[in-house]
Amino acid sequence: MVYDEIKAICPHSLQDIFLKSLTTFKIGGKAKYVCYPQSVEELKNLIQYCNQNKIQFYVIGAGSNILADDSGFNGVIICTKRLKQIENLGGGKVKAQAGVTLAELLQFTKNNGLSGLEWATSIPATVGGAVVMNAGAFGGQISDICESVTILMDNKIVVLQKSKLFFNYRHSVFTNCKICVIIDVLFSFNISNVEKVTFNIRENMLKRAKTQSVGFASAGSVFKKTDDLAPAFMIEQCGLKGLRVGDAMVSPIHSGYIVNVAKATSEQVLALIDKVKIAVKDKFNKDLQLEIILLKGE
Repeated sequence: MVYDEIKAICPHSLQDIFLKSLTTFKIGGKAKYVCYPQSVEELKNLIQYCNQNKIQFYVIGAGSNILADDSGFNGVIICTKRLKQIENLGGGKVKAQAGVTLAELLQFTKNNGLSGLEWATSIPATVGGAVVMNAGAFGGQISDICESVTILMDNKIVVLQKSKLFFNYRHSVFTNCKICVIIDVLFSFNISNVEKVTFNIRENMLKRAKTQSVGFASAGSVFKKTDDLAPAFMIEQCGLKGLRVGDAMVSPIHSGYIVNVAKATSEQVLALIDKVKIAVKDKFNKDLQLEIILLKGE
């Protein structure tokens, strides 16, 4: 009954799908429903249905910063991957829907001679997810180029200017907001040329290959940077590279990553996180804070 009603609203919907198939960590039990809205209207109607029927929902993009629980999610996972429109407004302004990947947006900006996103080379995230976490690398971050965000809140479409987004390190107003759903983002890029942008992309690809090619499924950096010491440095100094709990392992290449070497469970990852936190606290008296998001349904 519920599934039929969901399908009527969002035809591209599935039932009993493993979250490990939707996340870069390749971990997680079954979601009761997974929906792929193809328009803003479908997205709006789907969220309205969930709210009216008191069905919990969670919005994901590429699933690149998520540790999904082994028990799954007893509700609706809304995946934005089919919201893919990109529009060049001229003067360096580009509007991209939430489901556009950073790779797709980077290709678009390169082809149009626009600079400012080259730091995002090889980051497996969507525009929406990148804004939520204020994604960044190599000295750049989303907040540098984000001008405004269009959201769905209380069944209304609202445009928030950058001053209302409260960007901080790996944080935005959306990080802990469960009633705000990003529809699209307006970016402001520097006008450059294809050759310069291509060169910058290649340089960042080489840097990332040397430092962050971990070879296994992961969710990227597990912990947020502290004020003075990088988590990867502290973890390495604690001698934790290669530490394992089951199939969850601190990467021997980049100690800020925990990788899934085969069939790791969320329980194993969380146990490993606890071991790392305790070791860093004992040696450096620092409390590591999670950068990844824990997704657990009731």
